[in-house]
Amino acid sequence: MTDVLLINPSYSNIIYAHAKIKVGVPGNPLLNLAMLASPVIDAGYKAKILDLNLEDDPDTFLAETIKREQPSFAGITFTTPLSKEAVRIAKIIKDIKPDTILVCGGAHSTTFFEEMLETSEFDVVAVGESDYLMKSLLEEKDWSHLKGIAFKKNGEIIKRPKADYIEDLDTLPFPSWKLYNLERYDKPTLSSRFNPPGYLETSRGCPWGCVFCNKNIQGRKFRSKSPSRVVDEIEYMLDAGFKEINIIDDTFSTDIQRAKEICGEIIRRGLKFPWHPINGIRVDRVDKELFRLMKMSGCYKMSFGIESGNQKILDMIKKGIKLKQVRDAVKWAQELDFETFGYFMIGLPGETEETIKDTIKLAKELKLDIAKFNITIPLPGTEMFEEWNSKGFIKTRDWGKYNFYSPYQDLYTHPTLDYDAIDKNYRKAYLSFYFTPAYLLRRFRRSVKEGTLLRDIYLFFKTDWLN
Repeated sequence: MTDVLLINPSYSNIIYAHAKIKVGVPGNPLLNLAMLASPVIDAGYKAKILDLNLEDDPDTFLAETIKREQPSFAGITFTTPLSKEAVRIAKIIKDIKPDTILVCGGAHSTTFFEEMLETSEFDVVAVGESDYLMKSLLEEKDWSHLKGIAFKKNGEIIKRPKADYIEDLDTLPFPSWKLYNLERYDKPTLSSRFNPPGYLETSRGCPWGCVFCNKNIQGRKFRSKSPSRVVDEIEYMLDAGFKEINIIDDTFSTDIQRAKEICGEIIRRGLKFPWHPINGIRVDRVDKELFRLMKMSGCYKMSFGIESGNQKILDMIKKGIKLKQVRDAVKWAQELDFETFGYFMIGLPGETEETIKDTIKLAKELKLDIAKFNITIPLPGTEMFEEWNSKGFIKTRDWGKYNFYSPYQDLYTHPTLDYDAIDKNYRKAYLSFYFTPAYLLRRFRRSVKEGTLLRDIYLFFKTDWLN
């Protein structure tokens, strides 16, 4: 018998089926499930994690697990494009064990809690931060006074206020990584060099207001773990068996001094491990000293959320950065021999073919090691979605289609571009960036220097460049 079963839906064939750089798909064990499990275990209950991405036949494995474990609660975490899959999984569970209480969480559920409760088998929706929710649901018989949930009761949907943000992140228990079999997370990808890689959260809340970003879980107030707590957690992860650390903060260096102190503490303790800020680092929150300390402490890759090569577009999406800051940050990183990775978006609000050309031109000018181009998707809960929806540009609320790697034409009509222009420039971005003699030579030299040539050749041929 299991008190809480936490489930990660199989997403590779749903979200990344049409991705050009499929080897960029992350394969890490999820941090949020390990965090949700810790308070449950600390309170004396039994928790298990089910990562359906690891299974060849996820449905059969799920059904067998439900029959065997007979969970009292099952929690499913998912993003917008996985909402239909989560609903399907919920039905499988209820068909096998109807009295299992189903809980869902994440940005999509928080935005559409009523829809989730009205149209699915879910009994409870976690609204906002929910680190201790599963423990509270186990211990409290009357949920009507709990914060941070919406739930069904006698056919009525009851919505409670959001839970207060956790101000002191040092009070959070360490994630229960022991619930994962880390040996199963061992496949080469562009997102990591050494396997298994582990996700680390050092802060929450992003003060900036990019129109394409949903902040309804962690908000815009920056909250952070202390440097000593961060490095304690790193040691804990290395002892658990992780070979690389991927920092998943929205804004790791919002407090530049704190970021420097984290690096200094890693160096002081003599820890040797590879790491990088996988979600990207803001070009306006860096300096040369930070990069130097990051390099000394084992960081090997610098990812930047650049989005556009046109200043007008950057201003329109409220990115809050200048192109000079982009060029300076990339240059400083390259001077220290970081591998540089740039994230770009095509089809942003206000975009024209000329502004897309600026983006492609900048990506090539920066001489990045890797560039990742995505077609813009107005995700629910973002300012972009609300504006485009109010103007009639949004075509569907079929959430399974809200996927960065799937055909977008059924989702929206772009205000300033036609579909042919978006498709043509998306394809051009990849081909013109990667298929030049200068890039291929540059990449070859780095691969030889770092001893990753065979790995990089494998990853190259696993990429769908031409479709």
